[in-house]
Amino acid sequence: MTQAEVLLAVEGAVATLTLNRPGAMNAMGRRFADDLEQALRDLRARSDVRAVMVTGAGDRAFSVGGDIKERGAMSLDERWSHALRLGRCFDELEAFPVPVIAAVNGYALGGGMELAVACDIRVASDRAEVGLTEVRIGVFPGAGGPVRLTRLVGKGIAKLVLFSGRRFPAREAAELGLVDLVVPHAELPAAARTLAEEIAANGPLAIQAVKRLVNACYEADLASCLELARALRRPLDHTEDMLEGVRAFEERRPPRFQGK
Repeated sequence: MTQAEVLLAVEGAVATLTLNRPGAMNAMGRRFADDLEQALRDLRARSDVRAVMVTGAGDRAFSVGGDIKERGAMSLDERWSHALRLGRCFDELEAFPVPVIAAVNGYALGGGMELAVACDIRVASDRAEVGLTEVRIGVFPGAGGPVRLTRLVGKGIAKLVLFSGRRFPAREAAELGLVDLVVPHAELPAAARTLAEEIAANGPLAIQAVKRLVNACYEADLASCLELARALRRPLDHTEDMLEGVRAFEERRPPRFQGK
């Protein structure tokens, strides 16, 4: 039986989405989109997940983006429909209630980088290279990458990345804000998982609320953001998790959060 091109595994409170086309550098074709949509449906059905990791199978690529060979056989309408499908998946990951960490294990180019910037945090191998390279084939990223990148790093850096189509090595990418952490290649899986578990151990209601707040602040004026912050923050003082957190602090033990 052929394996899915996107795999979902759950261990403890951490889910891992693995882009699973290593022979094609995890390129995103039609079947990949089908399997990503299914993996996200399965992920939505889980109530036990408090953090998500996204990574690529193999040792070379997170994802090199769209499958150029398959793209060449598509009609114009099919190409656009495919980009929209991927874009909706990336939208869902950005809005997913729990934090999503991209473990960038190699090339993250084109749609692969668009996926990475839709995640909340990017941890990169020191062998990684990232870039939005579409201008080199006469188009620009069609799954939300330019919008997210501009909000992430500002206009100047976004224009440098988008106009040049360059590939940026991991250390330079970190200096520009394209990735958040860089670790030795062999340590990437453990480093990303440790971060995911650290997040998953915190109060889930608080994490969900602050993710919603930070995402909303991209789009709203300051006054609206402050009002939303107050609306999201006050109810947390009346949760069982908050009381458990205080008790655990006083008793010098790890808290046992229930998401209530």
